[in-house]
Amino acid sequence: MATKKTIMRTCPECGAYFNVEAYEMVNATLDQAIREEVIFGRIFDFTCPVCGHRFRSPYSTAYKEMEKEYIIFLDLDDATDNCDEMISEEELIENQIKETQALFPTYRIRVVHDMMDLIEKIHIFSAGLNDKIITYLGYKIKDDVTLKMKTAKPPIQVNKALFDSLRGKEGQINFGLLSTSPKPIFVTTPTRDYEYLLKKSPLRHQFEEAEGLYQIDEGWAAGIDKVLIA
Repeated sequence: MATKKTIMRTCPECGAYFNVEAYEMVNATLDQAIREEVIFGRIFDFTCPVCGHRFRSPYSTAYKEMEKEYIIFLDLDDATDNCDEMISEEELIENQIKETQALFPTYRIRVVHDMMDLIEKIHIFSAGLNDKIITYLGYKIKDDVTLKMKTAKPPIQVNKALFDSLRGKEGQINFGLLSTSPKPIFVTTPTRDYEYLLKKSPLRHQFEEAEGLYQIDEGWAAGIDKVLIA
């Protein structure tokens, strides 16, 4: 089941400080209802006890699925919000990783630093996909769309390409773009591109699990391109 902790929050409307219960660890296998709350970001929603204002304020947490054998640590460097113990966020994550490796040696371990990245990882693993390949494809899509959008009036800035789903036309992987566009932007890429990177690409070994590599994000994907150029 889920474990909880006490954190402090500040109301963005009236400035009041207050303590609330938050999730320290979510075990989605044992509680599907909480899984839905994470997917929609609702575990990060709070109501100010003073003025009643409702707001979203992400915090560090961990998400685990036992059947698919993975755990994701959302690290927002907010250890000072933890009212139960004073420990740096880096130390906390390191301890959690060591504990996971000892108890669940077959688990994939990931560390993310953004709520949307947490949700994306959950969707990727739920679809049974390799998150390294999906992250790399998203990075390439962002670069490609950024180039095309430079000529838009006004220019559109693309901040991130996130895996959306496998739903839609057969043989396609869908991505949603976080951008300055007033309208949602969705991009598809053929599943054959995924299969090529998985099985035939000279880079395929870069997408295998590697001990000590837990942060699979845009910065990591950019490093893959450097390997290719070299």
